[in-house]
Amino acid sequence: MDRRLLVLLVALVAIVGVVNATVYAYRWMTGTVDIAPAGEAGGAACTGFYSSTEQSGISPTYLPEVGTNYNAPTYGTNTISVTPGDVVCQWGTRPYRLYESITVYIPITVGSWYIQDFYGFGYYNGTVPVYVYFRLEDNAADDSYLSTAKLIVYKVSDSTTTLVGQYDLLSSSGTQWYITSLSSGEALRLDLRFDAANSGRVSFRIGVYVSQENETLNIP
Repeated sequence: MDRRLLVLLVALVAIVGVVNATVYAYRWMTGTVDIAPAGEAGGAACTGFYSSTEQSGISPTYLPEVGTNYNAPTYGTNTISVTPGDVVCQWGTRPYRLYESITVYIPITVGSWYIQDFYGFGYYNGTVPVYVYFRLEDNAADDSYLSTAKLIVYKVSDSTTTLVGQYDLLSSSGTQWYITSLSSGEALRLDLRFDAANSGRVSFRIGVYVSQENETLNIP
C-alpha cells in the first residue's frame, strides 16, 4: 500500500473518532470529615434531649429541671416511655449527657389528655446563643383518631418558665416553626395535648434543627 494512502486512512480514522467521542472537562473535589468525640462538643453541637430526673445532679448546676415526667403513669399499669438515642454531648466525670433523639411511647385512652414535661431539650457549653427550629417531618394527620394533637413548648431558664408556643401536629408534613433562641444553660420543656375520639395508633415525627446563625430554616 502506498505510504501516503496509509497516512491518509489513519488521519480519517482519527477524525471520525473525534466526531463520535463524548468530551469531558474534568474537575474534582476531595473531602475529609474529622469527627470529634461527644466530650468535645460545644455551641450548637452541645444541644440535645435530656431529663433532669434521669440524670440526677444535672440540675440546677448545669441545666434547668425539665423532663420530670418521662415515665409518668397514664392508665392502669401503663406509663409513658422515653428511649434516648445516641449521645452527642457529654461532660463531667459522671458524665452528664445530651441525646441526639428520643422515641416517646404514650399510652392513653379515648378522651382528653395533657402530658406535662415528658422530656426536655437543653443547650450547654456555648458562648453564643443558638436558634432552635422544629419541623414536622411526619404528621399525626389521621383525625379519625385525634381531633387535637399539639406540642406545647416552654423556655426554662433558672426559675423562669415562659410559654413559647403551641404547635399543631395535625399540620401538613414539612411545616416548619421557629421556636426560640437559647443561651448556654437554658432549656425547653416539652408538653403534649391530645383529644382522642377513637381507639387506634397514631405516630408523628418532629425534627429539631439548631444553628448558631439566626437564619430562616429552609429545608424542602
